Amino acid sequence: MGGLRDITAMVVAAESPIGRVIEAIELLTSHLPPVDQPAVCSLCSPQSWPCPAFDAAAEQIQAGAMPIGYLVPLDLHPRLWPASPDTPPPHEPVVEQGAP
Repeated sequence: MGGLRDITAMVVAAESPIGRVIEAIELLTSHLPPVDQPAVCSLCSPQSWPCPAFDAAAEQIQAGAMPIGYLVPLDLHPRLWPASPDTPPPHEPVVEQGAP
């Protein structure tokens, strides 16, 4: 498999919200799919993505009150959160019932 994703690192305080779930973040990001195969886990091959390890890490991160959307590349968001027919495209404003 090729097309591994670029990575970056940062230092955070251990007692910060990110620091408290850093092991889960490392697990989640290590199970991101390669750029050229967005439906396959890079570690659990040939497991489809999102794999059970990614899901478990995501649950731990969310339990720590951290959103996982900031940790997942934007091109993978539609795989995690498919748009429903009732969801307007991001460029369309949401108008509530009864609003002018």
